Amino acid sequence: MADFDLRDVEFQSDGSADSLTASMSPALFQENLKREIATATREARELTMVALALTPHGFASVAAFQEALIEVAFTLQHGLRGGDFFARISDSGFWVLLRTDESSASAVIDRLDLPHHDNLIIHIVVRKYSGLSEWIERIDQLHFS
Repeated sequence: MADFDLRDVEFQSDGSADSLTASMSPALFQENLKREIATATREARELTMVALALTPHGFASVAAFQEALIEVAFTLQHGLRGGDFFARISDSGFWVLLRTDESSASAVIDRLDLPHHDNLIIHIVVRKYSGLSEWIERIDQLHFS
C-alpha cells in the first residue's frame, strides 16, 4: 500500500494544460470530445474511450507516483496517432479518445506498451449509439470506482 494520500498528488490546470503532465485540461478535453462525437456521427465512425488509472500501490512516495504519471503522459503524447487525444481527468489517471473500435483500441494500448503497466487499471468503453452524457457516465463509473 502507498504511504501517501492521493489528495497530495498535484492536479490542477490553467484551463488548457495539466500542470504536472502537460496533458490537455479536462475542460478542453470535453470541448474536443463534443466536436469529435459530432464528426464521428456524421461519418458513421466508431469512437472508443480508454480510461487509465494508475494505482498508488508500489510507489513509495508522492514524487515517485507523480513521475509515473508523467511517464504515462509522455508515452501517450508520443505514441498516439493523429486525431486521437487524451487528458488527465483525475489525480491518478487519464482518458484517451481513440478514433477506432474496441478491438483496435486494445491493439493501440498494447502497441503503446505503457510504462508501469502492472500498476495501471485500463477500461475500454465504446460509444456505439450512446449520447455524450450516457457515455461519460459509463466511463465515470468505471474510472472512479
